[in-house]
Amino acid sequence: MDDITVVNKSWQGKNLRANILFSRAGVAQHIWINSEKGAILIDTGDGLLRDVLAAKLDLAQVRAIFYTHGHFDHMAGLHALLGFLRMVGRLEPLPIYAPAGCTEVKSMLDSFIDCYRGSIGFDLSYHELQPMAATEVEDMTVTAYPMIHCGSIAGSDVLDQIPAMGYRVVAKGESVAVSGDSGRCPSLEDLVRDADLAIVEATYQSSDSISAETLATVHLSEDVAREIGQLAKELIIVHRGHRD
Repeated sequence: MDDITVVNKSWQGKNLRANILFSRAGVAQHIWINSEKGAILIDTGDGLLRDVLAAKLDLAQVRAIFYTHGHFDHMAGLHALLGFLRMVGRLEPLPIYAPAGCTEVKSMLDSFIDCYRGSIGFDLSYHELQPMAATEVEDMTVTAYPMIHCGSIAGSDVLDQIPAMGYRVVAKGESVAVSGDSGRCPSLEDLVRDADLAIVEATYQSSDSISAETLATVHLSEDVAREIGQLAKELIIVHRGHRD
């Protein structure tokens, strides 16, 4: 496994635990955060089901799924996850949260429900989040921070901005901040500031050859991520892309 891929890296606090099950830019990312009363998933990239089972985590503990945005590397594993939960007979409701206007997640969820209507043994609900919305999940509070993220395709200019959120998860005063994909913006710094752990993306190796527009609207570089990460007590860098 090359060193740009983050696999099953974990952090243990007093009240929260974070597992980065897999993270590589343009491939997949999924992060598991749990307290003593349950777990949430932030993003479900391709291979999520394999990675959860390989890490021997209990999917019955998942109380909700939160999406940072709708790009394929952050949500492509949703159908497989829901199919597995249906197969093993999950009964507990599963709410799914995403930024308002995140059409990719909503479309995949609707497709799954249409395919298996009448044979899904648990309630699936979809919730659109507005900036700074706070959601209670067991003993955790999950607050959505608006990020600035535009798409990009090799050989093209910066694409349009899409709905994107970062999340701050708090349990008994301890906090984990997850940036998702974002350019550098004041809200990202607010998200990370004073967190016990910040999980921050750094798609680019260095800002030296990246335009200011790209760093502000598409992805961070590793030096910028480390600078922002100094606002938190601890930092894990994820979502690395090509490295020389």
